[in-house]
Amino acid sequence: MLELLRDPTYIRYWLSVVASFLGDAITRITLIYLVATETDNPVLYVSLVVIAQLLPFGVLGTFVGPLADRLPARVLMVGSDVVRAVLVLLMIAARDQPTVLLLLILLVGVGKAFFETARITAVPLIVRGHSVPTAIALFQSTNHTINLVGPAMGGLLLAIGRVEAVFVLNAATYLLSAALLWSMAVLRGAPAPAEGTEREPYWRALRTGIGGVLSVPSLRFLTVLLMPVMLAVGLFTTNLNTQLLAVFTLGPLAFGLAQAAFGAGSIAGALIGPPLVRRFDDRRLIIGTVVLFGVSMLLLEPTGRLRDSLGDPVVLAWCLLAGLGSGLFQVPVANTLLSDLPEQLRGRGVGLLNALMMNFMIVGVVFGGLAADRVGIAESIILTGALLLPCALLIALSPLGRPPQAKAGTGAERDTTEVR
Repeated sequence: MLELLRDPTYIRYWLSVVASFLGDAITRITLIYLVATETDNPVLYVSLVVIAQLLPFGVLGTFVGPLADRLPARVLMVGSDVVRAVLVLLMIAARDQPTVLLLLILLVGVGKAFFETARITAVPLIVRGHSVPTAIALFQSTNHTINLVGPAMGGLLLAIGRVEAVFVLNAATYLLSAALLWSMAVLRGAPAPAEGTEREPYWRALRTGIGGVLSVPSLRFLTVLLMPVMLAVGLFTTNLNTQLLAVFTLGPLAFGLAQAAFGAGSIAGALIGPPLVRRFDDRRLIIGTVVLFGVSMLLLEPTGRLRDSLGDPVVLAWCLLAGLGSGLFQVPVANTLLSDLPEQLRGRGVGLLNALMMNFMIVGVVFGGLAADRVGIAESIILTGALLLPCALLIALSPLGRPPQAKAGTGAERDTTEVR
């Protein structure tokens, strides 16, 4: 990891992503605060804000992929940052018009869909010659840290300043990211089509990309596995805060500590991922992390009982374990995606699988609310863990994603640690 941090190209890229992620986090908390305090139906509008932020990625992710395979990453990322900066500034004038504000939030989500697809696609270009799993871990741990720090920073800015000033600062973070990305020569070139082929029309490229991704055994395995896992993640994400506040009745300090424990577990999972990727194949590691996440949900039941006698530290330990499973899962998934995707299909593969993850997560969010109403908050989380484990077992026993048996002497072996 230290060698990456000494690489000036990587540092500029990392700083640009930090600035953009920070803008996302501050914008998210600012908008939720705004609609919660200045609309006549805060519950409805907070839900609509969350959906408007997530929906574009799920709907558009697949369709952005072909553009990421034919346009320079710099064009997509810088364009996204500049457009989002303008949209955030327009929110100042629209703060008293919830419908217009929701439209602007939706458009910011569209910009993020372009940015994220191009960002992930560009990772092998940025870390060429370095460890891909290590780069993934650094990005994931940075993202988890910003998810902790960003809302707190946004809340502090709202407490000491005006909403308008916070929006201006948000726009400045996007422009800073755009300036850093624009200066990077490595992102200027457009991806080249496969050798001996011509660039396909957009819709044919989209069909070819979907077929090409699903023709790779490890990516078929990911596609099937991500469906139940992201349903579970969506349900867990929906009910975690309600569990902490309504069932465990944590106070403000304990709730903040619980959120910090979950974030710390996610960061730890991201950081221990690279050594595990080097030691185990991605397929076994992914299934193992799914099992860990499922077990953490099952452990909510004894956590509730032990809390009566041992107090809030038991809850913090449970949050830490759940965060560990969540953060660790992302490293081998991203490594498989970036290592096994053919270079000419990278944008389409990233867009397709990210869209799949987001759509199933949104469905999980919806089911999470329904399940909590029907069977109870804690019970819905425990039941999800109980259903996730047999799903992981069935997929583990299936032939999906298993590498073909190499004949003796062929030396068929996949190197997942470096991009040359």
